Amino acid sequence: MDSDLIGYLGLAIVTFCFGLLCGFQVAHIKYTKKLAKMVKRCIHSGTIAPVLVELKETDDL
Repeated sequence: MDSDLIGYLGLAIVTFCFGLLCGFQVAHIKYTKKLAKMVKRCIHSGTIAPVLVELKETDDL
């Protein structure tokens, strides 16, 4: 009985860590794409105005 409990606990820990890693990876991809898009807009406009607009829209400024 104790070995089953240890096995389930180990599986729960591995599953939790895998979920954290997957969530981090998805968030990283999302924000990297958003940043790349903003950098392209800055390069095309020649100013940092797109960054300021984005900051104002998210109320970080």
